[in-house]
Amino acid sequence: MSLLSSLASVLVVLVGMAVQEQPREARRQKTRVIVLKGDEAPPAQVLRVAPDAATLVMFDAPVVRESVDTDALSRLFNRIEVNERSLVLKPAAELPANTAPRLTVRFAGGPSARQVEFVLTSHPDEVDTQVEVRHGEKPEIRLLAELTELRGRCAATEAGLAPLRARCARAGLAGLFVSGEMDPENGVQAHRLDERASEQGVMPAKRVTLFRTGDTVMVGMRMENRSSGAPWVAGPARLVRLDTRGEPLEEARLLPVVMEPERLAPGESARVAVQWEEPSEAPASAVRLEVVDADGRGLKWERLELRPPVVDVPHAPRGRKEGRP
Repeated sequence: MSLLSSLASVLVVLVGMAVQEQPREARRQKTRVIVLKGDEAPPAQVLRVAPDAATLVMFDAPVVRESVDTDALSRLFNRIEVNERSLVLKPAAELPANTAPRLTVRFAGGPSARQVEFVLTSHPDEVDTQVEVRHGEKPEIRLLAELTELRGRCAATEAGLAPLRARCARAGLAGLFVSGEMDPENGVQAHRLDERASEQGVMPAKRVTLFRTGDTVMVGMRMENRSSGAPWVAGPARLVRLDTRGEPLEEARLLPVVMEPERLAPGESARVAVQWEEPSEAPASAVRLEVVDADGRGLKWERLELRPPVVDVPHAPRGRKEGRP
């Protein structure tokens, strides 16, 4: 054999040894959760094991240690630990591709799923280092939890409705009186207003009425949507308080509009009310009021007098008794 042939043979051997000595790339370690549902027989679970990492399986309920056949696995595994709520496995070598040993673990009672079965295998790239086995809630337990949550929500809603029910129970004049909103001496005063509004798509069915009791003022009216118009929904009312000269006393207020019904279809009418508090120490003489929708359709009053006109009571002519012609 020539010297060149000998050197070539030695080189081939060295390259082969270098390839064999290359370290294997580490497997990706995986953490999984297995949920066993209800009374159904759970399917067999694949458990990937490897000789370079131990696999820990944790259970949420005690297991029967004797149910694990450690003798059948001893020829393939160099570490098998069965505890009350855990299992540790580590094979001595890669499991052969044509070998898939099975491992059954029985629970010590309580959970609906009585046992779980594992199929043991080796994967070239991944290994299960931590697996948690949980029992899914029984349907009755889940329903009981949902019922408890629903009862809590109902209790909170009931607590919020209680003051509203109390206010509704005090509706009408009696409610105004006991709540202190009614003037105990003068009661509720009302008078018709002669001022006409500028109309835009909506018109008043009757004259506006002004109601007062104490510091509370309310303007009430009946509005009608024209049959040829679009549906009408009131936006916030815009109110400006005026003095005797018609000058604003403050910035415009945006007030809620109370309607019944809350949406006016074409050709329909509804009662509409706007309420605010008028300070007794600096009352306004009149107000400028706008009740319109988002498109500006509605009613506008340049001046609504808040003080009712003084009406002179006619007296009987002299020399004639009252009540006689």
